[in-house]
Amino acid sequence: MASSGYDALLFDIDGVLIDTDASYFTLVGQAIRWAWGFSPCRRTDGEPFTWEHYRLCKLHRAFNDDYDIAWALLCAAASKGERLLSLSFPTPTEWSARLASFEGTDVMCWVRQSFGESFSRQEVRLLCEELYFGGQELWEKRGRHPRIPEVSGLWRMETPLIRSSWKDLPLPVGIYTGRPRAELDLGLRLLNWNDFPRERAITPDEGISKPSPEGLALLCRRLEVTNPLFFGDTESDREAWRRFGKGCFIAIGPILKDHDPHFDDVETALKEAAPREEA
Repeated sequence: MASSGYDALLFDIDGVLIDTDASYFTLVGQAIRWAWGFSPCRRTDGEPFTWEHYRLCKLHRAFNDDYDIAWALLCAAASKGERLLSLSFPTPTEWSARLASFEGTDVMCWVRQSFGESFSRQEVRLLCEELYFGGQELWEKRGRHPRIPEVSGLWRMETPLIRSSWKDLPLPVGIYTGRPRAELDLGLRLLNWNDFPRERAITPDEGISKPSPEGLALLCRRLEVTNPLFFGDTESDREAWRRFGKGCFIAIGPILKDHDPHFDDVETALKEAAPREEA
């Protein structure tokens, strides 16, 4: 792939720089089971959340936030009025049909209009944070009492997908992620990118979330570049790039295999797609 004057490398984190299959995917399933079981009028049986549910959400441009996947599916299940989770939970086919009718990007509005809010979005998000950070360690440092203190934190299940330091990459580096700042810091620690300049990372804490293109635009202004390569793995990443309208989007991983260029992993993508310094 010719460089075409690309002048920056912009990355999503989850599924691109870090393997999160064992953390966020697991987190969504656990959050659904815990939240359903907290209600005395409901009973959790089995594990109805599957990779196909997750994949379908990630193919929709609105679902950048994994915590909202858990909340949306809980509200959808509760709308059926059944006690058992297995009888309430939408099948992948049912969920696909529901998502096909969701044309916008406002998850909160769509869920409330389509299913009601039997589960508080804020409470589900707090539960997801607890599962991610862990009940005893990072979670308690954030000043909240855990509901399930025995969990050790699913962030421990994550593994890096890139071995290089950000400083060793051939172009200026930026990050546009759906992770809040605290989760970003854990990810940078895992990557051994602790010295990564935080002003080069756009998170929802700044009021910018994918699929908004503003995160890409802001990074380009801060880095003083105009033609970036953006590495992402979901439809919300690709939609942000489409709206941005500059540079090139490179799909990573199993979800956007229909996109060209596509690579199985970011290391291969960097070897093939990123320009190299002249010897």
